[in-house]
Amino acid sequence: MADPLASNIRHPVWQGVQEIAALWFPAEWLGETERELRMIDAWQAGSRAWRFELGDVLVLPRAITGACEGLPGLPLRRIGGVLLSAPLLARETEGLPAHDLVLVRGAQPVALHLSQARAIDLSRHLDVGDYALHDTYDCRMPPAASAGASKLDGASVRKLVGHRIPPLSKEGEAFLAGRMEGEGNGPGAAKQRFGRAVGTVLGTMLKVVPFIGAGLATISRSDGAGDGLVQPRGKPAQPGRLRAAIARIALATRLSALVGYQQGAYLKRLMSMFDRGDLEEALRNALPIDSLAQSLGQSFSQPGRRNDLRLSGGAGGGLSIGLGPDLQDHLRGLYRRAFESFDRQGRIDEAVFVLAELLNARQEALDYLVRHERHAQAAELALGWEMPAAAIIRLLMLAGDVQRAVLVARRDGAFAAAIQMLQGTHAELADRLRSEWGHALVAQGDWLGAVEAVWTLPAMRAQATEWLLAAERAGGELGARALVQRAVLLPDTLEQYAGLIELLADPWTGADARTAMAQAMLSVAGKSEALRMMAARLLPAVAADCAASRNGFGTKDLENLLALSGDGCLKADAPGWALGPRESTPFWSQARALLLEAPAPGLQAIHDAIPLPGRQTLVALGEAGAVVIDAAGKVRQRYATPAYFLVASPLGRVALAVAPRERVSSIARLDLVGHAITDLGALALRFPSPRFDGIGWSVICDQRVLVIDTHSAAREVLWHIGDLGGPIVAAGHFASRETFLVRGSDAQLRDWSYGLPSRRRLSCGDAPLDPEAPVYIHPSRGMFQPSVVLGAEDVTLEYRLGGGMIRAALCPMDEGQECLNSSIQVLEAGLVVGLTFATRIEFFFCGLDGTRVVARVSWPAESPPSVREQDGQILMFDGEGRLLHLDLATSARRHLSVR
Repeated sequence: MADPLASNIRHPVWQGVQEIAALWFPAEWLGETERELRMIDAWQAGSRAWRFELGDVLVLPRAITGACEGLPGLPLRRIGGVLLSAPLLARETEGLPAHDLVLVRGAQPVALHLSQARAIDLSRHLDVGDYALHDTYDCRMPPAASAGASKLDGASVRKLVGHRIPPLSKEGEAFLAGRMEGEGNGPGAAKQRFGRAVGTVLGTMLKVVPFIGAGLATISRSDGAGDGLVQPRGKPAQPGRLRAAIARIALATRLSALVGYQQGAYLKRLMSMFDRGDLEEALRNALPIDSLAQSLGQSFSQPGRRNDLRLSGGAGGGLSIGLGPDLQDHLRGLYRRAFESFDRQGRIDEAVFVLAELLNARQEALDYLVRHERHAQAAELALGWEMPAAAIIRLLMLAGDVQRAVLVARRDGAFAAAIQMLQGTHAELADRLRSEWGHALVAQGDWLGAVEAVWTLPAMRAQATEWLLAAERAGGELGARALVQRAVLLPDTLEQYAGLIELLADPWTGADARTAMAQAMLSVAGKSEALRMMAARLLPAVAADCAASRNGFGTKDLENLLALSGDGCLKADAPGWALGPRESTPFWSQARALLLEAPAPGLQAIHDAIPLPGRQTLVALGEAGAVVIDAAGKVRQRYATPAYFLVASPLGRVALAVAPRERVSSIARLDLVGHAITDLGALALRFPSPRFDGIGWSVICDQRVLVIDTHSAAREVLWHIGDLGGPIVAAGHFASRETFLVRGSDAQLRDWSYGLPSRRRLSCGDAPLDPEAPVYIHPSRGMFQPSVVLGAEDVTLEYRLGGGMIRAALCPMDEGQECLNSSIQVLEAGLVVGLTFATRIEFFFCGLDGTRVVARVSWPAESPPSVREQDGQILMFDGEGRLLHLDLATSARRHLSVR
């Protein structure tokens, strides 16, 4: 006969020193007033209190380490996102309904859900009438000024040195004025150059004056130049075809000899100025050499005197007069001696001008300014010259401008490189930047990365411990990885987590967290006693998962884990790892098409969905908010903010919820670890990016491309592009680039592409597309225009790719089945085509090569689904609660119904 006590809980309470996340106050022991007074005594800022029929619970904002004995209430620990009053095993909680809290009463588990409780307001016990209220401030960094579009724009030398530069002259235009202002690349600049060039050629031919092309020296900035905190890096300018044509005309009409004679006379006068020591006037007339940019073609104007000693602020190309190598060497020597003369006289501004503008030795110029402790000037010039981000950050830190240094580092992800540059000579500044790096990583949801980044700073140890506890409280894969990090950084505290380790080592629990823990242990450099103990305890369950194909481990991984354990007995008992072949096939490599049906309908309308770690999904339910559901479709967390469109981050620990309104869209930031919501206000959005790095988010607002900082409600603009020459009609946001399709005033479509994360402009040019047909943007294939062709016998997908026409047969045209509509969506490695019939919608997933259909999904026609690709998964969802997951690596699929 079975023992009636066999199912009883053997350990009904926590004992010893534990990480306490909440306190329970039972109603059968304490009265209502006594319970509330005890909760006030244990209260911490950010705590929350609820009342159940059985008692009250006080949930602390962060777990505290302490002895369980002598507490004002029963201690609760958070394990896997659930509050437990005892170290329960998986088999002891089997069969319990959905719960947020489990108590042990009479040696049996009792499950409670927060929906059964009501919030308690303890403020009635407090008298704050005699306290003055004051606004609080974030003392970690100086208060930020109002966001402006030029916070990180560089400054010209005239702005920096002011009175040291002579006033502007009214003499003729300088030969290299075009280079000083930067040659344009955009369509607007091209039109201006064309008009000036035509006027110049006609004037030359009619009047036969020597100043051919003088108008070409005045150049305007190109359209599409970025402003904001970090300007876009422009693509190098190319020599104009019009200028080449003018050069050929000049040669044909023998006017080139006249131009060369005047330029030679100018050079002779220039060298005589250096010979007689008139350096200031010589510098006003000097020609730059060793240009960092490509020449824009032959200059047709006589070199002229500079109006001032202004440094160029960009990397645009300039015009050339074809100096020979011997003459260039001679000028280089003259300029170098001029620099040395200014240096001896202490005329730093003039010396920097020679280095940067005439010798094009910009890095040497910055080093020269740093040597003279002019860090602020060097930083401004580095910003204007688009130097590497780490160099800019270093100079800003040396100048004491920490706020702008952090903005550049957050925008470009350059913390590590900048810290490395500062560590050897300015350790204090490196530590300050490292601290900011930790906060930036937390903003991106990388809690464990933040701990690792700041752990070397004694002053940040307490903060790092708080971040580690936050990761542990999150449970799941993040909590398991946090446990490994604790074993590395705080091995003496691991004994308090013995119950959690036993829970993870139980082969009857889910494999995801255990797999993440094993992967984290294998990635740690070095071995410790704590890691050995964890590896030995975890290995049997990991091997069982591997045998059941519940993880991606192979024989080598199991051997490495066994070696890490260092357990001789375990090694002797371990069987041979005879693993069978993996049966999974990548989605896009299917030899035969998968035939799939839509899931059963649910109860909630799904507006958007993105995958999260641990086989969880964040689902947007419109005005009902957003929810996190697990692999079985159960709701694990709710966020009370309207959500119709979700923006995903790489780690899946922060997200944005967007809700369109009449003319604007409200935006909220969701912290999926701390379960917090930050209201970011509202913007008039078009083509918002479906992904962000946890901080910067790319959107289009008022025909401007903005990258906004989503870390706080201040919503600063990190970068933006001005007018691109027309309305933006399409946008593609990908992991390595962003592409914008612009319709110009001439109805011509133009492609503007920027690389990520530096946002360097990759291309800008006309797109040979049909303006009337839909345009689809692919990250590697560029822009193309596929179409669905309904033939007499079958339905085909057709598009031009790589100079050839691709035709993919989708399905035969059935008799009596009329195709009412079709749709196309571009995916990372293929396309999905939807064909709408009377009662169903058939979706065909085709590779980009068009050779085969890898999957076919049938969906009810009355509820058309949306398709989204994110982080190696394809999700299909509709307004009736259906949600289909397709894993691209293994072709695994999950059918969920959101209720």
